[in-house]
Amino acid sequence: MNWRSTLRLKTRQPAFLWRMVLGMLAVGVVLGYVAEKVWLTGASYHQQPIASQAAWENLKSLSEQYQWRQLWWALPRVAYGRFSQLGPTGLAVLGGCCWFAFLVQAIEVRSHSKRRLGYLLLALPLGVLSIWPTHFMNFWQEQVWNLRPSRELIQGIRYYVFSVGLREELAKLTCLLPLMPWLLRERNELVAMLVSAGVGLGFAFAENVGYFYQTAGSSTLGRFLMANPLHMTLTGLIGLAVYRGFRYPRDWGIHALAVFVIAVIAHGMYDACIDLPAFGEYSLLSIVIFALVIYQFFAELRSLRSAKGEVISLSETFLFGVSLLLATTFVYLSATQSFSLACDVLMTGALAQAVMVYLFLREMPESMVSV
Repeated sequence: MNWRSTLRLKTRQPAFLWRMVLGMLAVGVVLGYVAEKVWLTGASYHQQPIASQAAWENLKSLSEQYQWRQLWWALPRVAYGRFSQLGPTGLAVLGGCCWFAFLVQAIEVRSHSKRRLGYLLLALPLGVLSIWPTHFMNFWQEQVWNLRPSRELIQGIRYYVFSVGLREELAKLTCLLPLMPWLLRERNELVAMLVSAGVGLGFAFAENVGYFYQTAGSSTLGRFLMANPLHMTLTGLIGLAVYRGFRYPRDWGIHALAVFVIAVIAHGMYDACIDLPAFGEYSLLSIVIFALVIYQFFAELRSLRSAKGEVISLSETFLFGVSLLLATTFVYLSATQSFSLACDVLMTGALAQAVMVYLFLREMPESMVSV
């Protein structure tokens, strides 16, 4: 048996995959303990530097004066300035690489279809670019539509759906549209959906730099297992619907609009269920929304993908990426905060992570579970 046959066999054996996961997590815990003793710096990213706060206040001042042109051109330096923080940016890069590897394998790049990889490589920076109009729309909606964050139920839902959900999904779709002519020429729905997901991944990478920057990585676990794939899948489903709408306008035109509206509502309600105090004990509704979106995405993926001649299983790629990011985040938290905090973060999200991993494995084309 040659090495290809061995990999093809091993990466489809549940026992081998779970040993890999547990081994990587165990190594992460050990390295985290060592990191606390050797490299603990006490550095905290919970508060933004004064210079960064002042820059955002300046942008807010421009919006209050309705100086939209000046605001537009002042945004990039501030929005992308956080990339200079090596720790948070490194974690975001790692998460992006794990999911990018998943997309590359899922899109089935072959010798006759190498353009697919090029489309994915273009999609990522377009997704990062979409942060720019997202922030601009945030300021514009605050001043023109009076959409501001609120802890009240109705006002909060209104903000998360019509501000957060709408602006983020619209910005990602806008940055995806330049690729649509090439996707239409490919005449392949799998490529259309996964390249669209690549735009969502680029957006999530840029957004996650801010999350890691503010929380010292403590939100990394949830962001990777929920928000990262949420952005990918929402944008992937929207992109697929728009692709079908362009190809078959009579049959899919209205459907594409409906998918976009549903995605905006799902996105907004997902955030609202997490952040609004009124949901309280019902915050797990966010997991239900996430599960429904993921289910639809992987149902489409399963129907579009062949997986012929694949040496390493898609499930192995996913589990390796999840384990690597969890272990690395644990080490980072231990080194910058404390080993005990890293343990608390890991244990707090253990149940949600287990549900998410189960959901992925069940809905992936190479299913490891059937119930």
